[in-house]
Amino acid sequence: MHTKEALKIGETHQRIFLLSAWKETNLFTDEEKAMLALVEEVTLINQKGVSDKTYKQAEEFFSAETIGEIIMSTVLMNAWNRIAVSTQMQPGQ
Repeated sequence: MHTKEALKIGETHQRIFLLSAWKETNLFTDEEKAMLALVEEVTLINQKGVSDKTYKQAEEFFSAETIGEIIMSTVLMNAWNRIAVSTQMQPGQ
């Protein structure tokens, strides 16, 4: 669903395919990488929390309000993903 929407608004196939390798590619800006790092650490919060380095990096690009919005969006997406997995939903349903 989200891939189709991203492509519709101009995102490239290449960036979508390389999203899981965002740390190793130069296809993402420093701002995008700061957001992706924050999203990844919030998603994997049980492993080590959100590091000071990642939070400070996000502060270089985003206001406190925007960081809060990124965190809440991540939490909400993770909740929906957990519901989908728990109810055995299939992609595209």
